[in-house]
Amino acid sequence: MPRYLIAANLGHQQKQDVKLFFRHPGAEFMHLGPGKDVFGVQRRSRRELLADARVGKFDLIILGSTLHPYFNPRKGWLRNLADVVGKYLQHPHQLVGSGFPFAGTSTPLAALDLEVNSTVDNRRFQHLERAVCYFKRELPQNFCNAFLYMHRKTECNGNVLRTEPFKHWVPKLRPISLGIADDRAAELAKLDLPKKTDVFFAGDVSTRPNRINGLRQLERLKAEGWRVDIATDRLPFEEFARRCAQAHLVWSPEGFGWDCYRHYEIAAAGSVPLMQVCPLFRYQPLVENETAVYYWLEGDGLLDAVRRALQNRTRLVEMGRVAREHVLRWHTHLALSRYVIEEIGRTMREDKR
Repeated sequence: MPRYLIAANLGHQQKQDVKLFFRHPGAEFMHLGPGKDVFGVQRRSRRELLADARVGKFDLIILGSTLHPYFNPRKGWLRNLADVVGKYLQHPHQLVGSGFPFAGTSTPLAALDLEVNSTVDNRRFQHLERAVCYFKRELPQNFCNAFLYMHRKTECNGNVLRTEPFKHWVPKLRPISLGIADDRAAELAKLDLPKKTDVFFAGDVSTRPNRINGLRQLERLKAEGWRVDIATDRLPFEEFARRCAQAHLVWSPEGFGWDCYRHYEIAAAGSVPLMQVCPLFRYQPLVENETAVYYWLEGDGLLDAVRRALQNRTRLVEMGRVAREHVLRWHTHLALSRYVIEEIGRTMREDKR
């Protein structure tokens, strides 16, 4: 069986990249961040894992994010010094190094970036240089924009394709979704409930203009007599899932990033995600009028999209079924881990031609 080393921050529950490989049978994990491995998935010592990496016992090394201190060229040297010293004082064990030691291994490498930012942080430039492919969740449709203002030479995206090393980094970028955990997807896929509402939304709208405007439009729909279910207080997940499954459409507005778990949870529950038009280059996207309904933020875009979609509720039920199949095929964590591995192999074969 092929072996894969996943090296990332295992000390923070909210770091999503490493979770894609939890179910993959060939994966081993190495903790690079501060603190302890909160997931308990590193089975062997760092020394043993690195020894295997240096003699080529892994077929692929996959790097996620870490919290390793670094000098940020966008900040002044005093601020940098204070930040780095402060982090080392808080986590002194990082003085021995928590970054991945690239020297001594020729194993192909992939990098995962599931952060909410649409730019590649310059702390990841070393990973990007070494990687065969760099998988980014919030990948701009114009790949050059992923480097805007990350370097003094990239204040204009026109410079990116004319400047080293950026012009040879751009072809390494690949899209990836945040996806959904396999067990959660399976749990949601079991739901088979009759449709009782036209639109459902649950979430916080405070201090988020796009959500405030959208909520006003949902309230207008409700006043017109449409069956609109709104919950602005946090719901237990079981309740959220049930009300999703009972709705023809479930509003899934942008959060900190455009891509979010809710898109895939809604589809896995057999309902149609109602999402704002996406500015990203996506992996296996949910498609308009096939597996999703999209709306424009301008004017009454959400309201108009809902009215059009609800003209054919039978069609929405079928779209929900297809959306569920799509997510189970392409966007579970196990499916995404296979995509990363297969895309690395495909890219390496093409590079040899």
